[in-house]
Amino acid sequence: MKSVLAVIIALVVGFAGGFVVTKQLEKQDKEKATIDIEILKEEVKNISELATLQETYTASVPYNTDSKKLWKTKIKIPFSNKSMVAEYSATIKLGLKLTDDNYELKSDDSTIRVILPHSEILSHEIDEDSWVLKDEKNGLFNPLKPEDDSKLRKLAKKTVLEELDMDKLYKEADENAKEQIEDFLKLACPDNEIIVEFK
Repeated sequence: MKSVLAVIIALVVGFAGGFVVTKQLEKQDKEKATIDIEILKEEVKNISELATLQETYTASVPYNTDSKKLWKTKIKIPFSNKSMVAEYSATIKLGLKLTDDNYELKSDDSTIRVILPHSEILSHEIDEDSWVLKDEKNGLFNPLKPEDDSKLRKLAKKTVLEELDMDKLYKEADENAKEQIEDFLKLACPDNEIIVEFK
């Protein structure tokens, strides 16, 4: 009888001990997950700016000014308009700009969910070696000036953005960003399901 009672007590103690150990391990796992998610948030924030798409193009953009007018009148001065054409190459980079408050990173026992902002233009740079001005025409008392070149550069960038299929480029940049963030998180947390979404 004593031996049966001893076995029962041993089983109860063993079960209770196993339950306590299991709970302790679960607690440690949860604490570890909490620590990991904070580290991940910091790592994602450190990415700061992630270029995911680069598009290089060539373009030709005309520049024309209206004729000058006589002082304080609406009378146009003949032959005073000026014009030129720029031919050039440029590169647009699209991707993510991450700040403390524009993305979210959440986690449960098996899933890490990231909610990102959509891609935007990170840079739009003209290749200076490719910049060529053609068909330059000075107006009467209205010659071309350095500021006209500056205005043409701004006009060139604006014009091309209106002509390119930017919706398609933004979509492709988002897809690339999703893949890159997924790969990064899978490397850091191989046992978790990674879900990347956009706001």
